[in-house]
Amino acid sequence: MKPDKGFEEDLEYFIEDWHWNKKSHEFACRMAHFMFGFFEYLKSQKLSESTQRKHESNCQLIGKFVADYGNYNEFTPEILTGEPDYVNEFKRKVWNSHYMVQSYKTTWRKLAKYAKSQIKEKV
Repeated sequence: MKPDKGFEEDLEYFIEDWHWNKKSHEFACRMAHFMFGFFEYLKSQKLSESTQRKHESNCQLIGKFVADYGNYNEFTPEILTGEPDYVNEFKRKVWNSHYMVQSYKTTWRKLAKYAKSQIKEKV
């Protein structure tokens, strides 16, 4: 079944800064699909709408940093399982307030926990 046009538009908007050629576009799409699954998981946790949006916004930044600095050829959930990464890039390019950095790290940790759970399900 082909995803609907609205989904494809949302996906392209979400990843618009994550790719620069066909191969990086494929990587970006795979990572975004994974993150969209994470967003559905977060919705099931009944978080407030503002918290949900904050995690989605942080994931967009995480995706950008992974795409720009990660030097990966293929997306796998393992990429996202470590401790929060690209924190210095976040501080330098986005915001250097303690609250915003902690929010970014919190999202990364939740995403890492989700990634680990998805890896275990496939085993």
